[in-house]
Amino acid sequence: MRSVELVGIDKYFPSSGTWALIQARLSLNPGEIHAVVGENGAGKTTLMKILAGLERPDSGQIRIRGRTVEFKNPAEATRFGIGMVHQHFMTIPGLNAAENILFGAEPRTVFGLLDKKAVLRKAADCAAGYGFSLDVRRNAESLSVGERQQVEILRLLQKNCDILILDEPTSVLTDQEIRSFFSVLRQLKASGKTIVIISHKVGEIKKIADRLSVMKDGRFLGEYKATDISNHALSDLIMGEYESPRLKAKAFPPRPAPTILEIKNLSLHKFKRKAHALRDINLSVGGGEILGICALANNGLSELEDLLAGRLKPDEGGVFFQGRPYPKLRKAPWLDGGIAYVPSDRIGRGSCSDRSVAENIVALDRGSFFPHGLLDSAKAQARTLKAIQVLGVKARPESKISQLSGGNIQKMILGRELSEPPAKLCLLCEPGWGLDYASLRRTYKRILEIRSRGSAVVLISSDIDEIMELSDRIAVLHKGGLTGLVTNGPGITKSKLGALMMGLENVYSGSRGTAGRDHE
Repeated sequence: MRSVELVGIDKYFPSSGTWALIQARLSLNPGEIHAVVGENGAGKTTLMKILAGLERPDSGQIRIRGRTVEFKNPAEATRFGIGMVHQHFMTIPGLNAAENILFGAEPRTVFGLLDKKAVLRKAADCAAGYGFSLDVRRNAESLSVGERQQVEILRLLQKNCDILILDEPTSVLTDQEIRSFFSVLRQLKASGKTIVIISHKVGEIKKIADRLSVMKDGRFLGEYKATDISNHALSDLIMGEYESPRLKAKAFPPRPAPTILEIKNLSLHKFKRKAHALRDINLSVGGGEILGICALANNGLSELEDLLAGRLKPDEGGVFFQGRPYPKLRKAPWLDGGIAYVPSDRIGRGSCSDRSVAENIVALDRGSFFPHGLLDSAKAQARTLKAIQVLGVKARPESKISQLSGGNIQKMILGRELSEPPAKLCLLCEPGWGLDYASLRRTYKRILEIRSRGSAVVLISSDIDEIMELSDRIAVLHKGGLTGLVTNGPGITKSKLGALMMGLENVYSGSRGTAGRDHE
């Protein structure tokens, strides 16, 4: 018997005038890993939100183990053993991992007080029982992306969920974290769990999935055994064509140019229990250059983003933009065409979910669109349509951000930050997160285009393929310090970068007080 059947599912969003699902269907077997694939806006996440009780269909049926059901909320879905881990994790700051795992079901003493020892013990037993290597005593803020994902999965497992829905689970994981994650999924499958993975990563998903369901424009296209369909054929179904998203950064050869961004002797001490979050970082990037920066989790990448975005102040050293001290986040230099910023956290930092696409695009630039405190509607509409068209956002200007898929939110942010005229400096953090192949091609093409026109680009990414394909030079961090600053080329391999990221090699010859561009 099928564990889940979705039949004839329709879903219409009147506020955006969009049919998200049209007669969509899906079937799941017990103890399998099933991938739901399609480009951004295909309806994958909406269909899974219906299964998880987060959305209600306009028509169609949900059958769980042969029984027709209707979920009014996620709690009802959970009672049937269904839970969902979203792209944007919901760990609660201020609580440790164990408290997050057992949130709402914490053991209590006879006096009704929280039994902290029992919480730690129960969470640790749950983690160990499913093969998770997670220190449940650590605060949520100190966890890596992969560890926060483990917390989210364990939260569902301790609720006895046996149908787990994972939305773009590998989007911001490193290669090492992806291997560990796939190992965990295989263990869960062996224990009889049904795993549903929402993804657009064709090659990656075929390594782990038993079966795949393909969606396009809200419709179900077909169901296939992963071993019976090639990557090319699958991409053909999803996009109508097959083409690698990789565009090869060397289409525009690097050339000497004035320094746009300079990082001098930058250090951040004792941040979130780390002895040195960042140690003596010296880097610079010139106009017409892409500097890629990569690291494994918890090695300083997120702290460097926070420093460059103005959310943290360094304990030593400084950052300079065109020779001047770096501006604070979203102050005037950010808004006059000087600096563009795509954050790694697209929901918390890059957008406002309860506002429209148009509001998200124009709100940061009040000087241009709100002269004398009043919105220039015509100018704002033109700017919004322009940003939407840059990367093909599937949404209307009036659509709420909360109604968009993760990929379309990412495209909205990229369109806002990378539209004309190009900024002098572009700080791009995980720009390819959640994008399908077609959107990746357009994004990479746009990044290379603004590089060719003299913009300086700082690319912070956990996607090594992205770093290698786009960067002119690559800086590698390990335990908060630089282990390499290398010119990209044929001699730079994943293996080479991996050794630098793990601290097995150190080829960085920089010294305190030097700018960093000369250390190749």
